Amino acid sequence: MSKFIARFFLPVVLLLLLLAFSFLYYNYEKEKEVVLHHQQEFLCNVNDGVYDLLEIMGKRELDDSCKQYFQRYIQRYKGDGLRLTIVDAGNGNLLFDSSLPNGVDEVPNHKERPEILQALAEGVGYDMRRVSSVHNEEYFYVAAYDPSYDFVVRSSMPYRNALPNDSVAEIVLFLVAGVIIALLLYLLYRIIKLAGSSDFATQKLLKHLRIAQEGIAIFDSKHRLVFANSLFSEYADLLSRNHLSKIEDVLSQPEMQKVKRFIDNGGYRNNTVREAFVLDKVEAAGRVFALRGVLFGDGGFEISINDVTDTEEQGRIKNQLTQNVAHEFKTPVCSIQGYLETIIQNYPGNMSDEQLMHFLQRCYSQSNRLNNLVQDISQLNAMTNGVQRLNKEAVDLSQLLQGMLSEVNNKIVEQGMEVKNLLPSSLVIYADPSMMYSIFRNLVDNAITYAGFGTEITISCFRRDDEFCYFSFSDNGAGVPEEHLPRLFERFYRVDKGRSRKFGGTGLGLAIVKNAVLLHGGTISARNAQGGGLEFVFKLAV
Repeated sequence: MSKFIARFFLPVVLLLLLLAFSFLYYNYEKEKEVVLHHQQEFLCNVNDGVYDLLEIMGKRELDDSCKQYFQRYIQRYKGDGLRLTIVDAGNGNLLFDSSLPNGVDEVPNHKERPEILQALAEGVGYDMRRVSSVHNEEYFYVAAYDPSYDFVVRSSMPYRNALPNDSVAEIVLFLVAGVIIALLLYLLYRIIKLAGSSDFATQKLLKHLRIAQEGIAIFDSKHRLVFANSLFSEYADLLSRNHLSKIEDVLSQPEMQKVKRFIDNGGYRNNTVREAFVLDKVEAAGRVFALRGVLFGDGGFEISINDVTDTEEQGRIKNQLTQNVAHEFKTPVCSIQGYLETIIQNYPGNMSDEQLMHFLQRCYSQSNRLNNLVQDISQLNAMTNGVQRLNKEAVDLSQLLQGMLSEVNNKIVEQGMEVKNLLPSSLVIYADPSMMYSIFRNLVDNAITYAGFGTEITISCFRRDDEFCYFSFSDNGAGVPEEHLPRLFERFYRVDKGRSRKFGGTGLGLAIVKNAVLLHGGTISARNAQGGGLEFVFKLAV
């Protein structure tokens, strides 16, 4: 057997290296996607600032004074390579370009540019291309059109140096990890060999390793449950179309039919023990599960459910956090700076008191956004780094939820929404009260913001055992595309990248919910509800 291990040692190492390089490429593409989103969001704010400046000046047409103001407006972004362009909405001629101080007469017509066409049709247009009439490099373009003006405002910025440059360090890290994993595999072989010389001892150890960290349930020959660990109970709920009143009901679910047919056909004869395996992969609730059945000689069987999506989440772009935080902070900081600069340059001569108050209110709104970001990031880091201590006590979740819903009642009424609180009275668990409040408050705020006007929210506890309470939080709104479900709990992740800046959230609410649930020994997942809308299924230790 040692010759067998030695022969396949090098292929295993090469396979691990291939996996490492594949993950690096995937990580690079995701980072590029995040940079594109934040760059577009930043340029949208620049365009809005131009229209605000024209409003203060009372200008509906461009003249030399406007162009001078535009040049001063973009001076603070000089280090970012910002370029501002004004295009005639009717004929597409270039009226102003900050990168062409000597005139725009020789510049080609811009009417057919993709971002201009989209802005004229939809109000906002986006594009990213390499070839420009002025600069031969890749640029982001964002155009905005206000029908009350005869021109389109377009801002752009080069894409160079946007992505982090630590790819070499990541490659080295994965190379080292691959070698370590290969060495561990060889070490495992040595441990198996030392554990016993008989084939029985070797097979017993291998079987134990195969079922580790999986949801496992054992049934007798009459399909009655003998044993099930907590992971199996959780995964069975995620696989089922309806909440299971008994764990045995999982066998009747459509997703389990292949495993059930394997069990019913039998893998043994004449009472001779013959173990057999069947492997099937099923997608449910935005996750991928591997199903396996094992037949025993007495007619009983074992079913294991393994969440294989966890392997993709290991080492999830932790270095991206700093970059995401910087991008999230940049927009409100630049907005505050732009509003204050406008006030300084125009008050009191060119700005009324009403306009002054308007810009001060915008500054205050952006400062609140910054404050919320700081608080959410601080709370999330305290959770993930183990700094925040749990002050557990007896918490009546029914009473806590009722009080929280009273606080947000005005927002619920404004959205024409209805909340069905189906939690049983005096539902008491031993937990941290502030974190329990944070879980339900963030879920409610998320539904109010994204579920849509006139939707219905339903909150229920559909099962309780000696270890956990199992909850469902759902709405009947528009739901979420399946490809976004696995990433809903990521920091700063937003489904609608084009409109997310208008919602006012920090992008951390669901990440806080997930970490609060994990700290209380539970798990949480998201899936589209059967009748429409989004459902969060989670459990909390009692």
